[in-house]
Amino acid sequence: MKNVFLKRASALAMSAALALNGSAAGSAVRFTADAADDAKFEFEDADVTGKTAPETDSAASGGSVLYMKDDGVIEMEFEVASAGMYDLVIYAHGVGGSKQQDLYINDASQGSLSIPEGDTYQPIKSAVKLNAGKNTLKIKSSWGWTMFDYFTVGTTVLPDIKASQTTPCDPLATKETQSLMAYLNSVYGKNIISGQQEIYSGGPHGLETEFEYLKDTTGHYPAIRGFDYGNFCCPAYGSDDGSTKRIIDWVKEKNGIATASFHINVPNKMESYTIGDRIDWAQTSYSAKDNDFSPKKAYTKGTKEYDYYRQSLETLAAEFKKLEAEGVPVIWRPLHEAEGGGGETGSWFWWGKEGSAVYKELWKYTYTTLTEDFDCHNLIWEWNSYNFDTSANWYPGDDYVDIIGYDKYSCVKYLAENNWQASYVHDDGSYSSTFYSIMEKYDSKKMVSMAENDSFSTVGNLTEDKAGWLYFCTWYDGGGKTNFLSDPIFNTKEDTIEMYQSDYCITLDELPEDLYKNGTDPDPSTTRATKATTTTVSTTAATTTTTSDAFTFKVMKQKVELPEGSKEGCTLEYTIKGAPKASLGGAFGFGTSADDWTNIEWKGDASADGELIGSIKLDEVPDSMTTGEFQIWWSNVWDAAAEKGIDQPCEITDLSVITDVVPVSSTTSTTVTNATTTVTTSAEAVKATLIGDANLDQKVSVADAVAILQSIANEDKYGLKPVGKANADCCDVGDGVTAKDALAIQRLDAKVIDKLPETTK
Repeated sequence: MKNVFLKRASALAMSAALALNGSAAGSAVRFTADAADDAKFEFEDADVTGKTAPETDSAASGGSVLYMKDDGVIEMEFEVASAGMYDLVIYAHGVGGSKQQDLYINDASQGSLSIPEGDTYQPIKSAVKLNAGKNTLKIKSSWGWTMFDYFTVGTTVLPDIKASQTTPCDPLATKETQSLMAYLNSVYGKNIISGQQEIYSGGPHGLETEFEYLKDTTGHYPAIRGFDYGNFCCPAYGSDDGSTKRIIDWVKEKNGIATASFHINVPNKMESYTIGDRIDWAQTSYSAKDNDFSPKKAYTKGTKEYDYYRQSLETLAAEFKKLEAEGVPVIWRPLHEAEGGGGETGSWFWWGKEGSAVYKELWKYTYTTLTEDFDCHNLIWEWNSYNFDTSANWYPGDDYVDIIGYDKYSCVKYLAENNWQASYVHDDGSYSSTFYSIMEKYDSKKMVSMAENDSFSTVGNLTEDKAGWLYFCTWYDGGGKTNFLSDPIFNTKEDTIEMYQSDYCITLDELPEDLYKNGTDPDPSTTRATKATTTTVSTTAATTTTTSDAFTFKVMKQKVELPEGSKEGCTLEYTIKGAPKASLGGAFGFGTSADDWTNIEWKGDASADGELIGSIKLDEVPDSMTTGEFQIWWSNVWDAAAEKGIDQPCEITDLSVITDVVPVSSTTSTTVTNATTTVTTSAEAVKATLIGDANLDQKVSVADAVAILQSIANEDKYGLKPVGKANADCCDVGDGVTAKDALAIQRLDAKVIDKLPETTK
């Protein structure tokens, strides 16, 4: 390997060095860290491997460059007089587009080097930590096809780690949301907050595995728990997976912080899909390539995509309103990683596949719909950025973003030949250069987090490199080569213990007791009214402009008396009077405590005269319940009542429990009669055909556990067939279909047990 000492630019410095070293002209001289001039290095002096070689270029410094094609490594040694942070500025440009390579200093990863496209050599700056004496710069090909001219090294003064925005971008943010935002700002740049993503829908190993691993290994739980609403709020197949209840428990009972992403699937063939249809998960995706779903149409009225996405946001808003009613805020991270691999065409997900301009409109539409149409004010909006030269093109704007997150998966390296085969290397670099680059890219207005990660670095690397990430949130253990938390290729036990037990890292038990108590109630008369938003909505026929006016709304609750005994056949009929054509939503709730509370959700649109009439079936209400609660969670319009100082933009004018059931006693059959139908059901027992095969696909797998849990959550939508129910009763046979049956199937799949049925009694 060649060793190149830092060279002074001035002739005086060169002369002094020659006299000191007694060597011939052209010999290298040692650069002192406090020198006024940056030292310059020509890449053609470096050691190279692979398809990287010097080429002549009259436009380059010194008349030649290093051309890295689709493979190669560039390596060079240099020295500095003292240890510290330095500015490393590499002059290069991509060939045929912007490129990305991997940068290492002293074999420690500095993250990705984002190289702009062009014919001239552009400066790419990184803040790096150097040792006194010898150091090594290494650039490994990731995308290749880059011209490298030279680099400079000079002392640096790092900016203060603070964000100029200290309050939520939503002017009507709840007091709990304000309080959480203030706390995040108070620790930003001083500590890092620990976080862990829960496994999607529970997975084969259960929701708590990662969290109990951390507790058992380090003695601490993470301060932040990551959730996902993609499955719950997917119109094509979604069901209640308990996310909202778990968020309430994590925040209210454990005093933790919740963050949530939104891996929302869309139908692969939107043209043949009918809004409202339930289809198999395999017929959907969230990728950019596997579906024909248009993100532009998702915010364009009159399209099928608009109806689909709007439906998902309606479902989502109902969940957020439940959280808001409980005083629970969420760090909300929808439409993440939009830029993907970089540029206008690198997106991995459907929401970014039509480029940055469309994506920004989709983000703004999502923000406006949730905050202004559905009145969700318990959200801290987190947007994902990468560190490409094009990343800022995707930024929706300061008015729509609270935190900027970076997703780091540096331990996974892909060999970009034909099959993109993955290889894995341990990488506990701090990514300080990426952190400061993102800070600079967005003018230090927002806090910067590591919203997803494989490895979370080490305490030493983070503090020595002054990488001030707000928080990290390690992705879950997905099995195989993607056990991001527990596999030492990503995070060793030693590093995990050191991180969670350090004073630098904030864990669940270290969050303040008043975490959610330091905000103030917003004043809608002076905030929301000034932020009325004008949105231009495109349609295939014409362009129209609509203005969403301000409104306030409180959750409405009204007690309902229920008949004693069986509720089979009972219906709750409701009449609501409000604004013309208002969209409303809520639930009928019942239970004896927060732990067993159940909601039957409803939604509908008022008529032209402002009246909404609807009904809710009460069949699933237990016989023992004699009271329930009718609730209105959200409304999307401003009502004249608000102008008179009334908080609710509607009123409940009638609630009636209708019982039309006439039971006929029989040991073999039951006849249910009402005004229009007569249904006879046989009470003859149905026999199991394959124990555990709930979905009747002739095999027993985790899919059966999912089918059982879905049927328990929503019998109307996901009820099992009679034989499926008989097969599903596979734990303590005879007690009906319960969550224990799903767990037994998961235990069988994990080879904890070797056969079904299982007996626990």
